[in-house]
Amino acid sequence: MRCLYCCLLSALPAIEVRGSIPCLAAFKCSLSYVVLSYLIATSVGILVYIFIEEILKIAEKFFERFWKGGAKILEKIIERTKRGAGEKVKKYGTMGLAIFVAIPLPGTGVWSGALAAYLLGLDLKDTIIALSIGNAIATAIMSLSYIIH
Repeated sequence: MRCLYCCLLSALPAIEVRGSIPCLAAFKCSLSYVVLSYLIATSVGILVYIFIEEILKIAEKFFERFWKGGAKILEKIIERTKRGAGEKVKKYGTMGLAIFVAIPLPGTGVWSGALAAYLLGLDLKDTIIALSIGNAIATAIMSLSYIIH
Protein backbone atom coordinates (compact mmCIF):
# COMPACT_ATOMS: atom_id res chain seq x y z
CA MET A 1 0.00 0.00 0.00
CA ARG A 2 2.93 2.37 0.68
CA CYS A 3 4.03 1.96 -2.92
CA LEU A 4 0.62 3.09 -4.15
CA TYR A 5 0.71 6.12 -1.85
CA CYS A 6 4.13 7.01 -3.27
CA CYS A 7 2.66 6.81 -6.78
CA LEU A 8 -0.18 9.13 -5.82
CA LEU A 9 2.39 11.76 -4.82
CA SER A 10 3.13 12.13 -8.53
CA ALA A 11 -0.25 13.84 -9.00
CA LEU A 12 0.68 16.72 -6.70
CA PRO A 13 2.18 19.96 -8.02
CA ALA A 14 5.86 20.49 -7.22
CA ILE A 15 6.21 16.85 -6.08
CA GLU A 16 5.30 14.88 -9.21
CA VAL A 17 7.78 12.14 -10.25
CA ARG A 18 10.57 14.17 -8.65
CA GLY A 19 9.20 13.17 -5.25
CA SER A 20 7.29 9.98 -5.91
CA ILE A 21 10.18 8.02 -7.43
CA PRO A 22 12.63 8.58 -4.55
CA CYS A 23 9.78 7.56 -2.24
CA LEU A 24 9.29 4.37 -4.27
CA ALA A 25 13.02 3.67 -4.14
CA ALA A 26 13.11 4.20 -0.36
CA PHE A 27 10.34 1.65 0.12
CA LYS A 28 11.97 -0.73 -2.40
CA CYS A 29 8.87 -0.81 -4.61
CA SER A 30 9.04 -2.59 -7.94
CA LEU A 31 9.81 -0.62 -11.08
CA SER A 32 6.22 -1.12 -12.26
CA TYR A 33 5.25 1.54 -9.72
CA VAL A 34 7.63 3.95 -11.46
CA VAL A 35 5.64 3.43 -14.65
CA LEU A 36 2.43 4.05 -12.72
CA SER A 37 3.88 7.28 -11.27
CA TYR A 38 4.82 8.42 -14.77
CA LEU A 39 1.32 7.67 -16.08
CA ILE A 40 -0.38 9.45 -13.17
CA ALA A 41 1.79 12.56 -13.42
CA THR A 42 1.51 12.79 -17.20
CA SER A 43 -2.28 12.30 -17.12
CA VAL A 44 -2.65 14.95 -14.43
CA GLY A 45 -0.53 17.37 -16.47
CA ILE A 46 -2.75 16.86 -19.50
CA LEU A 47 -5.88 17.37 -17.37
CA VAL A 48 -4.37 20.52 -15.88
CA TYR A 49 -3.82 21.86 -19.40
CA ILE A 50 -7.39 21.03 -20.42
CA PHE A 51 -8.91 22.66 -17.33
CA ILE A 52 -6.33 25.42 -16.70
CA GLU A 53 -8.75 28.30 -17.22
CA GLU A 54 -11.14 26.87 -14.63
CA ILE A 55 -8.27 26.07 -12.24
CA LEU A 56 -6.99 29.66 -12.46
CA LYS A 57 -10.49 31.10 -11.93
CA ILE A 58 -11.02 28.92 -8.85
CA ALA A 59 -7.58 29.85 -7.49
CA GLU A 60 -8.24 33.56 -7.99
CA LYS A 61 -11.63 33.37 -6.24
CA PHE A 62 -10.13 31.36 -3.39
CA PHE A 63 -7.33 33.88 -2.91
CA GLU A 64 -9.71 36.84 -3.08
CA ARG A 65 -11.88 35.31 -0.40
CA PHE A 66 -9.44 33.58 1.95
CA TRP A 67 -5.87 34.71 1.31
CA LYS A 68 -5.09 38.01 -0.38
CA GLY A 69 -1.34 37.25 -0.47
CA GLY A 70 -1.99 34.11 -2.49
CA ALA A 71 -2.92 36.19 -5.53
CA LYS A 72 0.57 37.69 -5.54
CA ILE A 73 2.12 34.24 -5.27
CA LEU A 74 -0.01 32.98 -8.16
CA GLU A 75 1.07 36.00 -10.20
CA LYS A 76 4.72 35.22 -9.48
CA ILE A 77 4.23 31.56 -10.44
CA ILE A 78 2.68 32.59 -13.75
CA GLU A 79 5.46 35.10 -14.44
CA ARG A 80 8.19 32.61 -13.49
CA THR A 81 6.65 29.96 -15.73
CA LYS A 82 6.50 32.38 -18.66
CA ARG A 83 10.12 33.37 -18.10
CA GLY A 84 11.40 29.84 -17.56
CA ALA A 85 9.67 28.14 -20.47
CA GLY A 86 8.98 31.05 -22.79
CA GLU A 87 12.34 31.33 -24.51
CA LYS A 88 12.75 27.56 -24.84
CA VAL A 89 9.29 27.15 -26.37
CA LYS A 90 9.72 30.12 -28.72
CA LYS A 91 13.07 28.78 -29.90
CA TYR A 92 12.44 25.01 -29.94
CA GLY A 93 8.62 24.70 -29.97
CA THR A 94 7.15 21.51 -28.57
CA MET A 95 10.59 20.06 -27.85
CA GLY A 96 11.47 23.21 -25.91
CA LEU A 97 8.53 22.58 -23.61
CA ALA A 98 9.56 18.92 -23.31
CA ILE A 99 13.05 20.04 -22.22
CA PHE A 100 11.53 22.43 -19.68
CA VAL A 101 9.39 19.62 -18.20
CA ALA A 102 12.32 17.17 -18.25
CA ILE A 103 14.54 19.22 -15.96
CA PRO A 104 14.05 17.59 -12.55
CA LEU A 105 13.90 20.79 -10.52
CA PRO A 106 10.99 22.31 -8.60
CA GLY A 107 8.80 24.42 -10.85
CA THR A 108 9.61 22.60 -14.09
CA GLY A 109 7.29 19.58 -14.05
CA VAL A 110 4.05 18.73 -15.80
CA TRP A 111 1.96 21.22 -13.82
CA SER A 112 4.26 24.11 -14.78
CA GLY A 113 4.57 22.68 -18.28
CA ALA A 114 0.79 22.64 -18.68
CA LEU A 115 0.59 26.23 -17.45
CA ALA A 116 3.39 27.27 -19.81
CA ALA A 117 1.71 25.53 -22.76
CA TYR A 118 -1.51 27.40 -22.01
CA LEU A 119 0.20 30.77 -21.54
CA LEU A 120 2.24 30.32 -24.72
CA GLY A 121 -0.71 29.14 -26.82
CA LEU A 122 0.35 25.56 -27.59
CA ASP A 123 -2.41 23.28 -28.81
CA LEU A 124 -3.52 20.11 -27.03
CA LYS A 125 -1.63 17.71 -29.33
CA ASP A 126 1.69 19.53 -28.93
CA THR A 127 1.13 19.82 -25.19
CA ILE A 128 0.46 16.09 -24.83
CA ILE A 129 3.62 15.30 -26.80
CA ALA A 130 5.76 17.73 -24.79
CA LEU A 131 4.43 16.65 -21.39
CA SER A 132 4.76 12.95 -22.24
CA ILE A 133 8.33 13.19 -23.54
CA GLY A 134 9.50 15.64 -20.88
CA ASN A 135 8.00 13.64 -18.05
CA ALA A 136 9.48 10.41 -19.47
CA ILE A 137 12.94 12.00 -19.36
CA ALA A 138 12.36 13.32 -15.83
CA THR A 139 11.15 9.86 -14.80
CA ALA A 140 14.27 8.27 -16.27
CA ILE A 141 16.53 10.76 -14.48
CA MET A 142 14.75 10.30 -11.17
CA SER A 143 14.84 6.51 -11.58
CA LEU A 144 18.57 6.73 -11.04
CA SER A 145 17.60 6.84 -7.35
CA TYR A 146 16.98 3.10 -7.69
CA ILE A 147 20.59 2.60 -8.67
CA ILE A 148 21.95 5.01 -6.07
CA HIS A 149 19.69 3.70 -3.31
